[in-house]
Amino acid sequence: MFSTTFRYSLISLVELAQDDRTLKTRQIATKFGLSPHYLSVVLRELRRLGLVESIKGNCGGYRLIQEADQINVLQLYRSLAGSDEPGAAGVASPPLSPADAWLANMSERWNKELAETTLPDLYRHLH
Repeated sequence: MFSTTFRYSLISLVELAQDDRTLKTRQIATKFGLSPHYLSVVLRELRRLGLVESIKGNCGGYRLIQEADQINVLQLYRSLAGSDEPGAAGVASPPLSPADAWLANMSERWNKELAETTLPDLYRHLH
């Protein structure tokens, strides 16, 4: 349902939001069983989006540069997917059938839930 890029992004951002220190790609990848190579690609994308910065050197790594409560999950999803509405592809407007109506309603609820969720909300929900 969600892309691997979005999943890795959420995992990384929630982890980075818990600490002011920098974290290395390998630390995050090892802790959560992620591909270090693909995670480094995702972190570069998050850097391009202005959410994290990379610090070079022995004590380097990645760290969050935006306030965690300013990172909205729906905006992150849209930035990564290039999509306006998750799950809305192929849904006609107005709905043509009960199934279309259900999908449209689900898409609205999904958008609302993602739009109201920030990184601290996600962390609280997970712990």
